[in-house]
Amino acid sequence: MIDLLLVHGTVITMDKDRRILQDGAVAINNGRIVAVDTTERLMGKFEAQKVLDCSHQCILPGLIDVHGHGGHSMFKTIAMENIDFWMPIMTNTYKHFVTDDFWYYEGKLSALERLKAGITTGVSVLGSMPRSDDPIFAINHAKAYAEVGVREVVCTGPCNPPWPHLFSRWVDGKRVTKEVTYEEVIKGAEAVIEALNHANHDKTRAFITPFVIVTSVDPSSPTSPARLYGLTEHDRYQAKKIREIARKYNTRIHSDAFGGMIHLAIQDKENALLGPDVHLQHCRGISFDEAKILAETGTNVSASPGFTQVHARTPIIELLELGATVAISTDGTSPSTSFDLFQAMRKTQFIHQAALRDEYYLPPGKLLEMVTIDAAKCIGWDDDLGSLEVGKKADVITVNLNQPHLTPEFMHVHRLVYQAVGNDVEHTIVDGKLIMEGRKVLNVDEGTILNDANEEARSTIKRAGLEKYMQPTKYFWGHARAYVDEKRYNEEDYDFTMQN
Repeated sequence: MIDLLLVHGTVITMDKDRRILQDGAVAINNGRIVAVDTTERLMGKFEAQKVLDCSHQCILPGLIDVHGHGGHSMFKTIAMENIDFWMPIMTNTYKHFVTDDFWYYEGKLSALERLKAGITTGVSVLGSMPRSDDPIFAINHAKAYAEVGVREVVCTGPCNPPWPHLFSRWVDGKRVTKEVTYEEVIKGAEAVIEALNHANHDKTRAFITPFVIVTSVDPSSPTSPARLYGLTEHDRYQAKKIREIARKYNTRIHSDAFGGMIHLAIQDKENALLGPDVHLQHCRGISFDEAKILAETGTNVSASPGFTQVHARTPIIELLELGATVAISTDGTSPSTSFDLFQAMRKTQFIHQAALRDEYYLPPGKLLEMVTIDAAKCIGWDDDLGSLEVGKKADVITVNLNQPHLTPEFMHVHRLVYQAVGNDVEHTIVDGKLIMEGRKVLNVDEGTILNDANEEARSTIKRAGLEKYMQPTKYFWGHARAYVDEKRYNEEDYDFTMQN
C-alpha cells in the first residue's frame, strides 16, 4: 500500500528524456516518487491510500522560484509612483520599522501565494538588502514557510558598506536602535545557517548571501568600464569571509551581480564568489567576456523579467549557448511582480525575442526547463527536485486544463507556457504530502493568513510613514505619462547608503 497515486493525467516528467506520458500516472510513497508510467500499468501494480483522478490535468514537477524577497509581499505596489526611490524607501523600512513578528506573518503570506501558484520551492532573500543583524527574522520566516508546507531557501548575509550600520528592533511597541558592526551581521548570518540549513526534514535550507558580490561599484545597475578601478580591501575581505562561511557550513552562496562585478570578482581568483556552488541573480548588463567567465567557472545564473531588462539585458541566450545553467526567477513580489512563474516565462521570452529581434529564441520547452530542472540545478538541489523521476522527492503539481483558455488539450507544454497562469494550479504536493487539493489549502487556514497579513501590513505602513507613497498623483487618471510633481522622498529622512 503506497501513500498516493495520481492517475489519468498528462505527465510532463522533465527527466533526461523529457518524456510526456498521455494518460500517465505518478506513484508516491514515504515522500518520494516510486514509479512514473501509464495509468493502466500503475493502477495494476499499486494500491494507494489516496488516489487523485487527474483527468484533464497536466502533472509536472513543482515549480522552483530561485530568487524572491522575504518582506516584499506586505508592500505590493507601494512607492510605484516614486520608483526611483523605491529601494531606499523599502530598505529603510526593513532596517527600522518592521517587528520580529512581521517576518512570520509575511512569510505565511509569501508561502501561501507561492503554494497557490504551483511553486513548491522558493528562495527568499530577507528584505531588499538582506538583514542578518539578528537570526530571529529568518527563523520566523522559515517557521511560516514550514507551517504552510512549502520548501524555502532562506538567504541572508551582509549588506553593503559603510559600516557600522544602524538597525532597529521593536520592543514592547518602542523602537530600539543599535549600531551594528560588519562582524555582528556575519555572526547573525552564521547563526541563521546553523539553525536552518537542512532543517524541517530538509525542507528548509539556508545560503550565505552578501547583497552583491562586489561592494565598491553600483549595487543595482551595471558599472561603466571607466569606473572599474579594481577590488577594494573590503571587497576582498568580504569574499574571503563568505567563502569561509560556505566551507564551514557546507552551504551555497547566493548573491546579486551586475555588469562589471564579474570582471572585478575574478581578479581575486582564490576567493571569487563564482563557481558551481554560487548562484547569481540578475547579471544585467554583463559583457560577453563576463558571460564567458560565468560559463567557464560553472557559476549558476538566474534572471527575472522586467523593465530594467530594456536598459541592460541579462544575456540569457548567450549564457545558454556558452553552456551556463540559467533559471527564470520572479524576484517577487514587490513593487509590481507576483510569484507567478507562468507569467515570468512568457515575459522572459518576449523581452529576449524583442531585444534580439528574433521570435524563435527561447522555445517553450526551454522555458519550462528554466523553472523546473534548471532551477533545481541553480540552487544545488537537482539530485532531489526538478523532475518526476523514481527516487526523487515527490514535489508535484497539477494544472487544470479543463478551462476555456487551456482547451483544446494538446501541445501541453505550449499550453502551459503560453496560456496558463498560477491560478490554474489545481493540486500541490510537497515531500509527498498533499497540501493543496482542488485549490483548497490543507495545512493552514487561508482566511486567517490573509487577515493577519492585512493587519500587520497596515500597522507597519503606519509605523514607517509609507502612506504618502500609496497616494496616486494628479496624473494617475486620464494622462499618458505620470508625474509626481511633489517631493515625497527626502534623503535626509532615511538611513540608507547605496554606495561607498
